[in-house]
Amino acid sequence: MKMAELERRSGVGRETIRYYIREGLLPEPERRARNVAAYSDLHAQRLKTIKRLQEERFLPLDVIRRVLDGDPSALPPAGDPFAQLGPLLAQRLGVGEGEPPVPLASLIAGDAQAARDAAALEASGTITLVETEGGPTVSRLDARIVQLWRELRAAGYEPDSFPADNSINYVDVIRNLAVAEVARFFEGFAGRIGQADATEKAQAGVEIVNAIISTLRIRFILDEVAKRSAEFRRRPPHD
Repeated sequence: MKMAELERRSGVGRETIRYYIREGLLPEPERRARNVAAYSDLHAQRLKTIKRLQEERFLPLDVIRRVLDGDPSALPPAGDPFAQLGPLLAQRLGVGEGEPPVPLASLIAGDAQAARDAAALEASGTITLVETEGGPTVSRLDARIVQLWRELRAAGYEPDSFPADNSINYVDVIRNLAVAEVARFFEGFAGRIGQADATEKAQAGVEIVNAIISTLRIRFILDEVAKRSAEFRRRPPHD
């Protein structure tokens, strides 16, 4: 069949079909002449399968390619409306699963206090250490937490006043907030939007709410500083 008939039978536009061929989701058509391509029933069947997996299972193209290549492990369990949301969102936020782990030794760099902080951060559930033959490693996100804690120490926040194990206070609050946010997201969008739209909305939500939280924290800190200052002013002068 010609391209026009394949478009009609599959409901997929020619530019998308050509993209799928380039990406390996469809086989190359038979070339009967330089500018004449012949498509088969296999092309139409694959296009219908791709559409079904996108619309019913919300799968990204890399997973669909593996399914079409006969990899059953690539297919997520049925019933999950956003089966690939986690990996897709992580990739959008720059912390995808494909990123290599970071050796802990490279983060603490012989700093004894940084090593103690890392141990306390793990004990509080703030970070997760993964043991390997080359020593413990952390994810990119956890590496950033270790680095930020070292920056806090460099700014003069001593362990006695700001112990790393107190990070559990942040963990509890932020984890509870994340649980509530994800629950609302699934309740509000599951079954209403596709995987791609969900990923875009989730990324926007994470970034905007991060800014809201940061702004609120600044506001509340300034409020507390003002209250403390007022308390000092009300105290009677020392003899």
